[in-house]
Amino acid sequence: MTHDRFSSRHILLPGAGALALVAALGCYQSVALDSVGWALTAGVAALGASTILAFTRSAAQDRQARSGQAQAATPPHAAALGAHAAPGEKDGAPDAAAAPSHQGPAQPQPGAATAELAVGAPVSARPAHASSAVRDDVAAPAEAAQAAAAPAEEASPTDSAAGSEPAIARSQLDYDAVSERIVQSPDPLAELKLLVGDIRTRMAQTDGEDAARELDAARLPGDAPLVPATRDSGGAATPDAAILSPSPVERFVARMLVEAGLFSTDTELPRMSVVRSPHSQMLFVRIEQRELSYLARLRVLKIEAALNAMRYACTYFDDPHDVTEADCYKLTQGLATSVCAQSPGLDVPLESEEGEDPDGEWAVRRKIAAAIEDMQLPYRLEQHFRVNVADGNVGFHVDLTPERVFPSSVFVAGLGVVQSSREMRRKAASAYAQRVAILLAATAFRASRKIRHAWVIGTVDDAHAHRCYLCVDFDRWRFARLDLNHVDDLPRAMRPFVPNMRVENDILRPVEQTVDLSDPRFSPTWRHMPVGLSSRRLPKRLARALGAPSVSGLAIEEADKRSLIAGDIMLNLCPPEERDATQRNVRMVMELAGNDPDPTVRSAAERLVRGMIDGTVGTDPTDIGEEFVRGDALDRACERAKDCLTRHDAAGAKDVLEPVVSPVDAAGLFSDGGGVVWRYFASYVDRTLYNRQHADDGRALLLVPDAYFAAHFYLSVASLALRQTDAALAHARRLRQMAPLDKHANLQLVRCLEEAGRTDEAMATLTEFLRGAHDPEAIGLGYYRMASFQMARGNTLAAQACYQSAMSFMPSITPVVVMEVTGLAAQSQGERGGLALSPMSQQEVEATLGYHGVPVAPTDEVSKTFLECTRASMDAEVYPVARNFVSVLAAFDPDDVILQVLDSMEGVPDQ
Repeated sequence: MTHDRFSSRHILLPGAGALALVAALGCYQSVALDSVGWALTAGVAALGASTILAFTRSAAQDRQARSGQAQAATPPHAAALGAHAAPGEKDGAPDAAAAPSHQGPAQPQPGAATAELAVGAPVSARPAHASSAVRDDVAAPAEAAQAAAAPAEEASPTDSAAGSEPAIARSQLDYDAVSERIVQSPDPLAELKLLVGDIRTRMAQTDGEDAARELDAARLPGDAPLVPATRDSGGAATPDAAILSPSPVERFVARMLVEAGLFSTDTELPRMSVVRSPHSQMLFVRIEQRELSYLARLRVLKIEAALNAMRYACTYFDDPHDVTEADCYKLTQGLATSVCAQSPGLDVPLESEEGEDPDGEWAVRRKIAAAIEDMQLPYRLEQHFRVNVADGNVGFHVDLTPERVFPSSVFVAGLGVVQSSREMRRKAASAYAQRVAILLAATAFRASRKIRHAWVIGTVDDAHAHRCYLCVDFDRWRFARLDLNHVDDLPRAMRPFVPNMRVENDILRPVEQTVDLSDPRFSPTWRHMPVGLSSRRLPKRLARALGAPSVSGLAIEEADKRSLIAGDIMLNLCPPEERDATQRNVRMVMELAGNDPDPTVRSAAERLVRGMIDGTVGTDPTDIGEEFVRGDALDRACERAKDCLTRHDAAGAKDVLEPVVSPVDAAGLFSDGGGVVWRYFASYVDRTLYNRQHADDGRALLLVPDAYFAAHFYLSVASLALRQTDAALAHARRLRQMAPLDKHANLQLVRCLEEAGRTDEAMATLTEFLRGAHDPEAIGLGYYRMASFQMARGNTLAAQACYQSAMSFMPSITPVVVMEVTGLAAQSQGERGGLALSPMSQQEVEATLGYHGVPVAPTDEVSKTFLECTRASMDAEVYPVARNFVSVLAAFDPDDVILQVLDSMEGVPDQ
């Protein structure tokens, strides 16, 4: 009889639903058409639906009364299942005859052993509370099940204690545990599959196989089947009483991951890891392979969106026990439609850091990058931006989120959670793209009051084409009128800016891209002018920070002028097949460089002309340019010496270099004196920090040719290989005199002093070098060399601290250090004070280094000066210098904000 009633309910309830839809349609048509017939139809349909619902409700109550009388013959597990119907589902629990049998001894459940992956403490059995958005007829079965379970507890209080049947409890997703596990896992996809498998298994155990098949139905065509979880918690078998029914949040997460293609087989998902942003706390999937198909990329983005939907669902609601699956879907959709509300408005500027110029290039870029990293978004934001504060322009190029990344299921009022159509996803993607554009523009305007225009370019690069969907120039005056808390009417919000976009049926269509970030309005070409050739003078504040009154005071390339003229020569060369090509090329070279005031340029022109006439210079433009810039005797000798050292021919290297270098040194061409110092710098950072250290030096600074520095370095290396220690040391001292901050010059001097037996002087030189070291590689090499000196003196703790510091700054040196430390530890076994293998804490490392007189690099003074120079070089818009500083800063701290600032600096434009 129960089975008959169960079947009749499943026939009547869909009929009631159909009548309800007819009633709703009748109401709408009666109002729209002013039709009495439709009104009567709606009334009859509503009456029929209410009659059916009343009948089924009275039948359910009658059955509950009978089940209370026959409780002894009814398995208690069936009543427990009825008490925990999934919120928002009609007839979520099967009747007693349809429920799986759990009589007999308790057996371990497959899903119970894996529950620790997804759930926190089990929630005791309690009535299901329907959301206010759920209709009364949907909540009725849960209320009826609660009423049916109550008499059993009162009639037989000992049954629950004596029986062996499980009491179904509801789990709650432990987001912290799950996120930590996938972040730490080398295979996060496997962990996610275990999570979904565990939820699916427990759905089948508690709700029946039909409920689990609903999750199976969410798979994409061709996806692998959802297998039960197999993780073993490591403890004893969990009794049946510990079966946990998945919460609505868990069911939501499982469905989102399945629909995202977690089990897809149509494309191979890449190796990946999951990281947590320290700024927004969002989860990001990091791809660990270079090549990636477009479909796999979409899968990755959708899985990432599902992970962040899990985060929002677990952290947004105050009471997770009252959350339904529909609530989770509504939250996800609400986040996408309200992203603009996280910007407080233009009257609340972004905060500047101490020491920043609030309207300087550095501060504006850093504030924009930091605000982007702090954004709470449902999907990954892939963008690039450019800044030109002087002209008041900021440009964003956004890789729009493709429609296939948007959820495959959505909540629709009156229908609940349904499958989304492609048109629904395209509309959602179009609206989201426009809101993201508005949010980015608000960020730019909040970064500085000098920003008057914020351009946003939105494109999609799929497997076949590059398409632009919007180009908008937001101006500050009109934008200030927008209410960012209520950007509901997108056409009305976008219309004042006359955007270059085409919207049809709320869907963005491709348009011609009319703006690019390489445009001069965002990226002026003069920013990339060779530093040594610039005539621009710096403001006093920036001149003081950079240690130079003009941009040319930051130059490091002695060949800047020759390189510029060589570019002109290569552009004006006549093809060799033309008549009188050599004669015309010779004339052109002499016109461009023959009368230049720079003697090195005139010398290069004469050398190139002789080679063209003699035929010793090829006709390839690259060869001609190289000959003009670096074709002198010193450069050629350095190339041959380098080849000799590569073949381990130290004597040959000396034979090549000494006849060229000795006359230069004898003539004192690059010797200090007469109010002039000659220096070499390998980087703009070295030059700027040298300027700061010698700001009070009134002597003029000139640059030595790179080949002259290289020649002395090769001579020192070759002499050391030939055991000519004094000669090697003399060349090394000359190197350090020319380049006092260069790591190669300092470390070569340390090596020569060590070979000469001057250990104390070598350690003193290395200590001074570490005190001024300012890049990770130099610091790592310095600590590595210091470790050997400390070990030789028996200071094992100091040696260990140096080794550990070397590895932290220069991870590539780790294998070498591990081998050395292991060997030294084996040698020192049994000796008092032997080398320990257990790592020190950072506090212990710093204390040990300080006790032995080794600087903790970079020092506070160097760090402060470095940051000041970074900001000043960016504010001065000297991009070659600024890029060098920001790159080193990113090497020290690869924070996403610093990396975005580095990315915001455009490359050298094509000439």
